[in-house]
Amino acid sequence: MTTATTTATPALDVPGVPRSDTPSRRPRGALVVVGDEIPGWAVRWCDDSAREIRHRLVPGPADPASAERVGAIMEITAGAARSGDPVLVLPVLHRTYASPPQVVAAVRCLPDDAQPLTEAVACAGHMGADLVVAHGLPTSFGERSVGLDHAVQNATRLLDAAVRAASSSVPGLRVRPWLTRVRADELVGEPLDADLLVLGGPRADRSGRLGLVARSALFHAPCAVLLTPRPGLSASEPWAPTSGEKSNPIPAAGGRP
Repeated sequence: MTTATTTATPALDVPGVPRSDTPSRRPRGALVVVGDEIPGWAVRWCDDSAREIRHRLVPGPADPASAERVGAIMEITAGAARSGDPVLVLPVLHRTYASPPQVVAAVRCLPDDAQPLTEAVACAGHMGADLVVAHGLPTSFGERSVGLDHAVQNATRLLDAAVRAASSSVPGLRVRPWLTRVRADELVGEPLDADLLVLGGPRADRSGRLGLVARSALFHAPCAVLLTPRPGLSASEPWAPTSGEKSNPIPAAGGRP
């Protein structure tokens, strides 16, 4: 008889988040999957992380931009957030992507987005995908705006920290940063070239409300979207990069990841 073995994803070494060097195999709640079929990589991920899968059919009209459909999904995410469970929303229209697959993790700040980044690393591993860590720098900063250089430096340091954490957690995982001059809600729209988009979802202490970026993703993202609950505000303070850290410059330019 063959015994299946699983390997827990190592904890990420994220600034501001205590690291546990002993991966846990205790049950970790559930993954709520909204869509017609549960992807094989999601089944493997849940087996690895000891999660239960709760399958929900696509609510509302088949139109991916239907307000009724998105509203129903928002109610599902609000309920899941109260239990700390992520929600995987599968696309209505399936696209064919180039190989290897690509996972995009949109990061606003750390340690607030430490859990979405951790889940993105795990999903990329089970999908055999590359990981892109993305951050949008609003176009309200003109090319000659006061403070633009400082904003680019901070965004670069943020991405450097996220890429280092992701790269060091899974040997062989290909991770790269993507800093683009768009608003965050524009970053997750139709031009996105990804098989999976990972975002921070509702906060359990804020009535499960989704922010503008997550709502935009549900309306416009062309791929599967994973919404991971964020910690309560009382337990999460944004990480401010220190000016003394070294960073690799990233061109502040748009375009696909």
